Amino acid sequence: MSSSTQQTIATGATSLTHATRPARALIGWMKEGEAQLMLAERVTDNAQSKLHAERASAARQAVAARTPFADDQQTLEEPGGELKSHVAALTSHNDFKPFESEGWSVKIADLGRVIALQPMVFWDHAQERTSSASADKMSDLANITIPIRSATETLPLQFDPARNTWLISSRNPNLKIAGQFNGPVDIGAGQKLTACGFLVTVMPSFVQVVRYRGRLLLRDGYHRSLGLIARGITRVPVLFREFGEFEPLGLGVGMLADAAYLGQRPPLLADYLSEAVAAEVNLPATQKMIVVQGMEMNPIG
Repeated sequence: MSSSTQQTIATGATSLTHATRPARALIGWMKEGEAQLMLAERVTDNAQSKLHAERASAARQAVAARTPFADDQQTLEEPGGELKSHVAALTSHNDFKPFESEGWSVKIADLGRVIALQPMVFWDHAQERTSSASADKMSDLANITIPIRSATETLPLQFDPARNTWLISSRNPNLKIAGQFNGPVDIGAGQKLTACGFLVTVMPSFVQVVRYRGRLLLRDGYHRSLGLIARGITRVPVLFREFGEFEPLGLGVGMLADAAYLGQRPPLLADYLSEAVAAEVNLPATQKMIVVQGMEMNPIG
């Protein structure tokens, strides 16, 4: 039976995306209070309801009843010849150089057996980020999971003349200020004026699987990974790296406790779709925004 989130994705519903975003939350691995707060969609006054308490308790019991996880069920494969040109182009691209210096390489992973670290994942753009996926075309999957950034990038810009401000916004949290520039600009008739500003880009994001303390964990690429799993696609190209036992994984804040993903019954990526241990919740919508404003000032002195 498909989850309500899968049904939302399948129908292309967008009624929630203006004020809230649909998400899947691994309530079976959260502490009691956090699970209830998540089910209450972060509304504190509703978190103590009997319904939320019972749902959270049932999810934890479902996790506890599971057979202990066997690490040997996780495997990686080398990429085949069909990915040779993609891997060559990726590894020669400037975006890959930081990963190369850290020892990352391309592997084929079974996402259905990879362990999850994030307590919840937003789903509203899972479909659009995996719409071109085909289980029969590994090269198409590589364009989704380990993409090569094109030479030309276009971002939506808005200009507010009243505030003399440029606005650049995106649902993608990888929107960043990548640098700055200054120099003369030819405005015609042989006249040049000074220009200055910032370079803005959506930084490259790859599906990253790491081996840590004997287990394969998903470090980055949750939206794409779950979008693929929802479509029954699990065997995909990823970036892979081994981490030392005490080496920091470089994770963001708010991840599941170590005991959750290193314990006997860790959450797998496929568990986001399980109604027994996960739940669909609607959380406040957020966007990444960059604001560039020009101001004229007359300081004294």
